[in-house]
Amino acid sequence: MESTVTESGGPIPSPLHPERRRNGCTECRRKKVKCDLRSPNCSRCHRFPRECKYESRFIARRRSVSKSSETPAEPQALVQASSSPYPSKIQSRLSIQALVSETTTVVFPLASRSFLDRLLSAAMETPHLLYALLASSDSHARRRMASHTESDQTALQFTNDAIAGLRTALSDGRGARQRVEMAMTAMALSTNDVCNGNLDVFRMHLQGVRGMLASGLLNSGNSHSQGDSFAVYLFKWFAALDVSAGLSLFHRSSLLSGDLYASSREILDRTSDGYNEYVDDVCGYSLALLPILAEIGELARQRAEALETQIHSLPQPRASVQERSEVTEAELRTSHSAFIHTALLHLHRRVQLLPKHHPTVRDDVRCILSTICRVRPFSTANILLLWPIFTAGCETDDLSERGVIDGRMGNMQAMGMGNFTRAREVLNRFWQANTDLRWDVYLAESGVDLVLF
Repeated sequence: MESTVTESGGPIPSPLHPERRRNGCTECRRKKVKCDLRSPNCSRCHRFPRECKYESRFIARRRSVSKSSETPAEPQALVQASSSPYPSKIQSRLSIQALVSETTTVVFPLASRSFLDRLLSAAMETPHLLYALLASSDSHARRRMASHTESDQTALQFTNDAIAGLRTALSDGRGARQRVEMAMTAMALSTNDVCNGNLDVFRMHLQGVRGMLASGLLNSGNSHSQGDSFAVYLFKWFAALDVSAGLSLFHRSSLLSGDLYASSREILDRTSDGYNEYVDDVCGYSLALLPILAEIGELARQRAEALETQIHSLPQPRASVQERSEVTEAELRTSHSAFIHTALLHLHRRVQLLPKHHPTVRDDVRCILSTICRVRPFSTANILLLWPIFTAGCETDDLSERGVIDGRMGNMQAMGMGNFTRAREVLNRFWQANTDLRWDVYLAESGVDLVLF
């Protein structure tokens, strides 16, 4: 067949054409057997999950190449990302196939293929969303392989690229047509923050999504090429994280905000028939449960705040000291203060679930130690303070503070107090474990039964 030429005599470039869609994981296709398409691993590959990978199911356009070039055409996503200073990392270490087969199917284990395809297709056209997803993929791979080398820096680079691109899009009025994609970028960053334990940054990113949704994003009628259904997934993704954080008392869930929830219900009614009748593929429970869970979190938060107010409002009791007692009136007042601060510490750590290094928690520990140090080192009043002393010891990593606590427990142990002996052994075992678990969780998992009296 004769080739068609242009007026200049050169061949007409081949028209852009889509890749052929293919089903089945790469291993089943290699063996030429039928794949049941289960995620993240099909049934045949269950014993060898690392061999089970799904190729990208979205249609990626390819650019034409000259006859003299033997370099294979690149997917359009990589072409658009070529302005990045790390194109080689996108092509080698964090391929789109790995993103599809290993990361998205773990982050969204119940999600429909249509949503994953839509998410990745949007990333193809939105560099900051692509970078946010690649950062999640890289972090996911690092956590799976327990690697703390080059991949740490790569994830940080992708995250910075995503944030920089998102800021540019937010400041550019022309970016309004991609507001859903911008919120999706912030959601991807928020989810990765949770998985990496960066809770302060998570709250900041989630606050940004909340602001976008509250501004009428879902009802704007202008969600670029993705349509209302993509915005619905955005809301459900946000709601699942927001409600979970509210249940954990990290922050106040905004789902009960009248305008936000009303707008979300309107678009759900318009695009999702019978959404209350099925287990949602993003949340993992019926969407009818969303406002109930949000209210439970709010009630728990209000109850925690009420308890804290009640503790602070307790009057300072009087101390009645028997004539023969070796404990002074001042030491009894100090003992009461130590229990007040310990109650607050347990409220903040075990009810509000504040992290160990949170300023409020650190202040509680310092207050406990300050009151304890006002009790004479060998005073029998220390015998009453096992619960405050032990609790403060579990919540500090400071070696000087640990030394004070261990010394006090040793003094009481020398007086023949067996409860201090056992508590001291458990506390030192907890320190040596160097675990991130909260002390009560660690004791429960270790099968340690301890009465702090």
